[in-house]
Amino acid sequence: MTTPKGFREAYRQMIDGGWVGISVPSEFGGQGLPSTMTTVVNEFLMSSNLAFAMYPGLTQGAIAALLHHASDEQKKIYLPKMTTGEWTGTMNLTEPHCGTDLGMLRAKAVPQADGSYKITGTKIFISAGEHDMSENIIHLVLARIEGAPEGTKGITLFIVPKFFVQADGSVGARNGVMCGSIEHKMGIHGNSTCVMNYDGATGWLLGEAKRASTRCSR
Repeated sequence: MTTPKGFREAYRQMIDGGWVGISVPSEFGGQGLPSTMTTVVNEFLMSSNLAFAMYPGLTQGAIAALLHHASDEQKKIYLPKMTTGEWTGTMNLTEPHCGTDLGMLRAKAVPQADGSYKITGTKIFISAGEHDMSENIIHLVLARIEGAPEGTKGITLFIVPKFFVQADGSVGARNGVMCGSIEHKMGIHGNSTCVMNYDGATGWLLGEAKRASTRCSR
């Protein structure tokens, strides 16, 4: 996926200035400033170019979820490079058959012996789902573990990176998640809104199983 001309250069300037992690705690490489400061900066960005601002904005949303619900190990793996903006983030909720009615969600998660899960399903309207501005994209994906109850109470949130993260923090092999197509919209064409296909992609629990509906409502 190729972003519009100038986006990569502008994004490089943004991460060089540390603008993504303004309000992230310093232990993860952020500036530790109040969230109000991030809101102010984002207002400027959105007023200038909303399509561009969505890339760091969605990353900041994923960072917030990780800060509140990730394990210490997960925070160590993902937060430093998401805070710098080297890696970006998304949120995968919507599915083709039900829109945003999460109670009808079909994406499934099959537990593995090593504690991970295999995620299979299709998500639509995923903003910044695929692009060329960062070396990795950390997808936060809603899915239903096999045997979980129907409705929103059976939904779990997973971390599914585009590329696996190696022990030294570098990116490794490609995970089983791909952009299937680009959504055609009335506006915000500069942001890649994608159909995302998960084909046995490896994911890890973010927080507790079957509690995603509670976390997403906060």
